[in-house]
Amino acid sequence: MSAEFYKSFELEILKSEVQRTRLLLGTFLLALVVVVVNYFLLDAEVAAFYGGLITYFAGILMLVFLIGYEYTGLLWLRKSLRRGKKFKTSSRIIQSIIEVTVPSLMLYYMIEWQHMMVFIDSPVAMLYFLFIILSVLHLDFKISLITGIVSGIQYAAVVYYGFRLEGLPQELSPHLPENGYYLRSIFLVICGGAAGFVAEELKKRMRSTFELEQAKSEIEDLFGQQVSREIVRTLVENRDSVKKHEASVLALDIRDFSLFAEKRSPDEIMEYQNKIFGPILDIINQHQGVVNQILGDGIMATFGTPIENPLHAEMAFQSAIQIIDKVKQLSERGEIPYSKIGIGLHAGEVITGNIGNASRKQFSISGTAVITAFRVEQLTKVVGGDLLVTQAFLDKVTPGKRKIESVGARNLKGFENPVEIYKVG
Repeated sequence: MSAEFYKSFELEILKSEVQRTRLLLGTFLLALVVVVVNYFLLDAEVAAFYGGLITYFAGILMLVFLIGYEYTGLLWLRKSLRRGKKFKTSSRIIQSIIEVTVPSLMLYYMIEWQHMMVFIDSPVAMLYFLFIILSVLHLDFKISLITGIVSGIQYAAVVYYGFRLEGLPQELSPHLPENGYYLRSIFLVICGGAAGFVAEELKKRMRSTFELEQAKSEIEDLFGQQVSREIVRTLVENRDSVKKHEASVLALDIRDFSLFAEKRSPDEIMEYQNKIFGPILDIINQHQGVVNQILGDGIMATFGTPIENPLHAEMAFQSAIQIIDKVKQLSERGEIPYSKIGIGLHAGEVITGNIGNASRKQFSISGTAVITAFRVEQLTKVVGGDLLVTQAFLDKVTPGKRKIESVGARNLKGFENPVEIYKVG
């Protein structure tokens, strides 16, 4: 498990702790409201049976303490979450022990001071089960088991003490024999173990999910170094879908690259490619373009696919202008050997989809628009200029102050009808 993964996983556990504390806080606030409302509806006989209003106010005091305790814990957890600080297991164990001790003290108070042994059957004893159930959100088997064990031991201790306390009124004696309450204690321990099992299963599944997400992210990062992230998402999300829509295609070629490569070592060639392609890729990405192919001496990029964009032509046009300017700057500064490039731009319908079989698929962009862009790029060697565009592309952009010069209708290889071509200065 990497350090980054471990930190993220611990933060998720901390979020679970926050959720648990919120649930407890909400439960106690709701209980307090119910108790307060019940005060005005309290039956006199019921109040007398439980020792009068002093018992009622003792219950309110217990709830107020629990609310204050959980609220303080929530503030501390939120602070830890913001700082990315881990909540230690020992601290969580102490927190759980304090929580289950509160109802135990309440039961002890009612037996010792109010001489009401019958109180061990009251709703206060149900708080043990609440703490055990929500201990699942600790996502730690040990903590849930300890919560159950401590609850069982404390409840058994209160029962043992109560049954041996003299002077308890007969009418306020418990309804079950002593052994019946010890069975409850054992059941509390069993519930703690069951909660711990559930907590551990949830933790394992959460860990598996995190590991899967991390592996997926690593694959996307690795794959994203070869092709654009948009293509990665399309490969994953739209495995078998084929789309036909309008986009702009940019075909780029580095002039005389073969002559350059003949006189250079592999390391020099690689260094040159990194220095020239790096800024070009950045410009394409900044204009929401997708790099479909990186050849030894060129690039194919598309705009408006696989994610459709009504401004695809404008994005492609501005991208091409900036690429030309950037290559000139790199050459003038001496960061790369003197280089010239040729770019062809065309807009039209493209077909996108995953081509291949069950064992291997590749995201493909095809159609006459792709072929046209490459044919136009090849014309830059014939008519001169760094950037040529088709009439179909020019109709979709605003050239601004750029000089646009027609080079006439050209017969492109593989096409029956001539295509009007323009040089952008």
